[in-house]
Amino acid sequence: MRQTTKRVTSEKIISQIKTASDLFNKRLFDESIEVYKQLLEQVDDYYAYDKCEIYRCLGNCYYYLKDYDNAIWAYENTLRFFTNNGSIYNMLGFMYFYKDSDKSIKNYLEGMRFKPDLKNYVMLTQVMTKSHSYTQKELKNTFEKYVDIFRPVILKDAKPFKYNRSDFAPDKKLRIGYLSSDFHCHAMMSFVLPILENHDTVKYDIYLYSVGQKKDYVTERIKNTGMVFRDYAHLNNEDLAKAIKADNIDILIDLSGYTHNAIWSLLYKPAPIIGQYLGFLGTYGMKEVDFIIADKYTIPEDMAVYYTEKPMYIEPCMNRFTFNTVNQKLPDITPLPYDENKYITFGSFNCMSKINPYTVGLWSKVLKAIPTSKLLIYRTQMQERDIIRYKKQFSEHGITEDRLIFDNKPTPINHFTSYLKCDIALDPSPFSGLTLTIEQVHMGVPVLTLPYETISAKGSARVNKAIGLDDFIATDEQDYVNKAVAATSNIDKLRWLRQNLRNIVSQSLLCNGYKEYTQEIEAGYEELWRNYCNGNL
Repeated sequence: MRQTTKRVTSEKIISQIKTASDLFNKRLFDESIEVYKQLLEQVDDYYAYDKCEIYRCLGNCYYYLKDYDNAIWAYENTLRFFTNNGSIYNMLGFMYFYKDSDKSIKNYLEGMRFKPDLKNYVMLTQVMTKSHSYTQKELKNTFEKYVDIFRPVILKDAKPFKYNRSDFAPDKKLRIGYLSSDFHCHAMMSFVLPILENHDTVKYDIYLYSVGQKKDYVTERIKNTGMVFRDYAHLNNEDLAKAIKADNIDILIDLSGYTHNAIWSLLYKPAPIIGQYLGFLGTYGMKEVDFIIADKYTIPEDMAVYYTEKPMYIEPCMNRFTFNTVNQKLPDITPLPYDENKYITFGSFNCMSKINPYTVGLWSKVLKAIPTSKLLIYRTQMQERDIIRYKKQFSEHGITEDRLIFDNKPTPINHFTSYLKCDIALDPSPFSGLTLTIEQVHMGVPVLTLPYETISAKGSARVNKAIGLDDFIATDEQDYVNKAVAATSNIDKLRWLRQNLRNIVSQSLLCNGYKEYTQEIEAGYEELWRNYCNGNL
C-alpha cells in the first residue's frame, strides 16, 4: 500500500510539473511560480529528484522576471539535492556578480569545475579583478590555468601560426595593428585616440581591426586618421586570426581583453609580437601575449613576474586622455554642496559591480569617522533592489539610511552635472575608477583612492599623481579614513580645488603631450621588434 501511494503521488507531481512547465513556455511566469510553490508544499525531501527540479524551475521563473533574490534562493535550494549542476553554479555566479563578488567567484569556480566554458570564464576574470581576495600572483596563476584548459579546445581544428625570426629585418618598416571592439564613442577611445591621431603613418603602416557592431561619429574620427580600417565583426576567431595574419602585421595590440570574444583569436598567434593595453586592466594569462603597456607605478618592476606579459614601460604615466565627443562642453562649476548643506557629501559614481562588501565596509569607516557626512551613490542603472541591498550592507556596519542618498535619475544636460552633487568622491577598492575619475576632477571633485597591488586598482591613483593630488592617495584603510578626515577638515582647500581642478587637469600631462607620448610608444614598439629579431623576446 505504501509503495502504491508513492507511485500515485509521483505521477500526480509529474502532471503538475508539466502544467507549470507549459505555463513557463508560454512566458506566464507568475502563474508558473504559483504551481511550483504548491508543489513544494506537497513534495517532501524523499522525492529528491522532483524537489530539485521544482526548485530549478522556480529559479528559472524568477530569473526571467529579474527577481534575482528569489532566483538565488531557488537555485541554492536546487544544489541541496544535486551538487554537480555546473549551469546552476554559473547562474548563481552571474546573479551574485553585482551583489557579492566573493560569492560570485565561488560559484563561477564551481561552475567551471563541472562545466567549463568561455562565456562564464570571461565573467569569472572580470569579477576576480574586482575582488579584494586575490593577489596579482593568484590572478595570474588562475587565468593561466584556465587558458591552458581552453587552448587545446579552441585550437583543435587549427594550429597557431609560426614565425622564423631570420625572415625579418630589425630595421624594417613596422606594420602595427590594433584590435578592439570599441572603435566608437566608448571610454576606451578617450585613451586610444591620443595614440591613433598622433601615430606616424608615414614611418609605420597601421591597421585597425574592429570586431564590434557599434559605429558612430567617433568611428569616423578614427577612420579620418588615414589608417587601414578593417570591419571584422562578422568573423569568428580563427578567420579573424587568418585575416590579421594575411596583412603581415608585425606587432598587434589588443585593446579590449576579456571584454570581447575576439581575445581568443590571439591564441592563433596572428602576429609575431602581441601586446595589450588598458581594455581589461589585468593580465590575460596567455603566453601568446608578449607585452603589456604600463608605467612603473602601475606595475612595479618587482611585480612584473606576476604578469604573463612583459611590461613595456611608458614613463611617467601610461595614459593620456581626450574627450572623444565632438566639442565636449562641460557644465559650469558650481559651489561646494557643503556651503549650502553644512555637511560633507561624499559621492560614488562607479559601476555597481565595483561596490562590493569590502568597499562598503571601507566607506562605512569614513562615514563613522565623519558623523555629519553623507554618501551619495549615483548610477542610472541602479534598481530598487540594489538600493535595498546597499542599505542592508551599510546597516551591518552601523550606517543608518539617513546617511545615504541614492539617485538613479538621469541628470539634465549630461552626466557631468551629477558630479557637482558631492564635495569629495570615494573611489571603490580594489577596482578603482579611471575615466570617471578624470571626469570628476574636470568638475572640481577630488577623488580619494586606496590603490591595491593590481593594475585595476591604480587608475585613480595614477590620475591623482599626474595632477598633484598625492594627499588623496591612501596607503591602507586607516590612512584612507585619515585622509578623508583631513580633507573634510579643510573646507577652504576643497573650495579651491572646486574652482581650480579643471584647469589643473587640463594642463597636466594627462591631457597634453600627445605627440611625445605616442613617439615614446613607437620607440617601445621598435625596441620590442629589435629584441624579437635578436632572439631576446
